[in-house]
Amino acid sequence: MTQAPPPASAASSTVGQLCVWDTSPLHHAIKADKIDQLADMARTWNGSPRRNVTTQAVLDELSHYGLPLAGLDWLEVVHVDHLEELAALVKWMDLVSGQNSNHGEATVLAWAEVHGAVAVVDDGDARRIARRAGLEVWGSLRVIAEAVKESRATEYAASVLVDALMDSGMFCPCQRGQFINWAKQVGLL
Repeated sequence: MTQAPPPASAASSTVGQLCVWDTSPLHHAIKADKIDQLADMARTWNGSPRRNVTTQAVLDELSHYGLPLAGLDWLEVVHVDHLEELAALVKWMDLVSGQNSNHGEATVLAWAEVHGAVAVVDDGDARRIARRAGLEVWGSLRVIAEAVKESRATEYAASVLVDALMDSGMFCPCQRGQFINWAKQVGLL
């Protein structure tokens, strides 16, 4: 895993081709032993390679839960330590973090804001707050649906992945075996 360039490079990024991942989607994919499938679905967007990053705080949270970090080599590790990032972090800590929780989420949202990235966050409250603040934020199910929509994954593979994520304890707005139907109903497919 490599460190990201300073914020000045963000101008060359296109929203949708740069995703910054929060703890929850990675946590459940690791627990389900499906991190490689999630990585395969996240690597490209609209036929172009997608840059996927996560923050050091997210890796720290995964380690805190005792989850192995093997299989995360598709993610570039970034730090929220430049002045503009730190200012954004203060704001996001206030908006989404409690004293002892959601620190990874705050770093993800701060980094996304500064770098024009899509934040991949599964917490519905955090997504609503981020959208109200003008951030592009997706849930991991949208990333999976996009892979199906672009024919990079089959409907079957996506359904199996989502069912495995649910089995790991992830809350999903659909029932087991119903991911494709749900994604069509909500306009993701």
